[in-house]
Amino acid sequence: MVTFFGSTEHGLDDKGRISLPTRILDQLAKADWKFYLCAGLDRCVLLYDQSGWNELLAKLAAGVPGGRAHRNLLRRFLGHAEEVVPDNTRRIRIPDPLLNYAGLAPSKAAVLLGTGRILEIWSPEQLGSTLAEVSPEEESLFAQLVGSTTPSTPPLA
Repeated sequence: MVTFFGSTEHGLDDKGRISLPTRILDQLAKADWKFYLCAGLDRCVLLYDQSGWNELLAKLAAGVPGGRAHRNLLRRFLGHAEEVVPDNTRRIRIPDPLLNYAGLAPSKAAVLLGTGRILEIWSPEQLGSTLAEVSPEEESLFAQLVGSTTPSTPPLA
């Protein structure tokens, strides 16, 4: 299973293509260089490898069929989804609807941000405003996940 982490800034070329870093592609055999792009909930583009994409599809299929929220999630995640394969220079093209959705543009900067099973592609401005403030919900979730008594820094010896 691939785990994406870290953050790097890249420029999109004039055709809306972005180079995927070696540290990402080297986690997969070249025969497995097939990815899926879709819109994320936070106005970014999500990049999944094949197994991550299959996991997402299975989870979306488990939704309440016909429910409005389910239909909207299917529209968001599958409506403009696209299969992409890196070219010989490790670039993938982000389709125009996804570029527009995420505030990305050809010949402009983009940030690749690994979040575990997903690689997010952000406009630097959109990412900055999203990360500008920690919400109470994030603090609560963090406390639930790691325990509210866990110190954020190791104790001094």
